[in-house]
Amino acid sequence: MVIDEAFGRGSDESTRYGLELFKKLDLQLLIVTPLQKIHVIENHVNSFHFVSNREGNNSQVSNLTKEEYEVRKLQHHTVKQTIEN
Repeated sequence: MVIDEAFGRGSDESTRYGLELFKKLDLQLLIVTPLQKIHVIENHVNSFHFVSNREGNNSQVSNLTKEEYEVRKLQHHTVKQTIEN
């Protein structure tokens, strides 16, 4: 099942509820969402595919396992803290 930005406007609680319901129904999901809900969704997925288009004319797809995602998330958080300090 493909879910395209379905969780973008809902609360974190309703997003979690929906994800738990889909899990109980044993559905395999492809979730397309902006990063605003990634903190909720990340605990319910096994892999990540990020699409970026920084210059507006050449989209790039990064495929990450959950472990690779966690490493990049930690690196991003560390860099962000360094910049803020």
